[in-house]
Amino acid sequence: MASDTEKVTFLTVERGDRTRPPRHDRKYWHLTLLLERVHRVLDSDLLAGGETLLDYGCGNKPYRELFSKKFKRHVGADIAGNEDAELVLGDEGRVPAADDSFDGVLSSQVLEHVGSPRVYLSEAFRVLKPGGNLILSTHGIWPYHPDPTDFWRWTKDGLVREIAEAGFEVQLVQGVFGPESSALQLWQDSTFERLPRPLRPAYTWFFQTLIGLIERRHPDKLSDDASVYVVLARKPPRA
Repeated sequence: MASDTEKVTFLTVERGDRTRPPRHDRKYWHLTLLLERVHRVLDSDLLAGGETLLDYGCGNKPYRELFSKKFKRHVGADIAGNEDAELVLGDEGRVPAADDSFDGVLSSQVLEHVGSPRVYLSEAFRVLKPGGNLILSTHGIWPYHPDPTDFWRWTKDGLVREIAEAGFEVQLVQGVFGPESSALQLWQDSTFERLPRPLRPAYTWFFQTLIGLIERRHPDKLSDDASVYVVLARKPPRA
């Protein structure tokens, strides 16, 4: 996504499969639990579905197959250079689409990368049909990871307020990780590169096993210190 002051282009790097992470992946439980939260949103009666979903900042469209359960068409929008995107975003991430164009908007791990969250959220609101849903996930506690930029982190209250101020009705908030798991993930990631390469798989396995044991004790807890927040919000229907 482009910042307010400069043009950036899409990074053509290997992004992996968020829905099927290998057990030795350094983000195994992060991706696994995020997928579970996305499934909860999909299975919720609060998500109405419809004809067309906009994947706003689509990357490699990791959740395209999942959302086909509720939306017939999956339209990707991203900055210039992403061959998986049907729409190329304009200045400040503006969507080249008319008002009230989409039944749903998916924003998966994008908000932290945009130059102006308020412009981004206002665009999501503009292109949604009245009564349509925004499904959004973004980071709370997480390391710096430019793709191609990285500007923001959120508290639960701050994220909910930002989305509500864009005009949405927030309907559901979920979290991935509590403070213990977030701390273990940060320690693992900050020390991983210092280890000899042959030791890294066992090191990752140890930390990911601990995180899994912790998270399965309280699977539904919404922490104020989560690594990721998943929000379902609605554009109010017209009176």
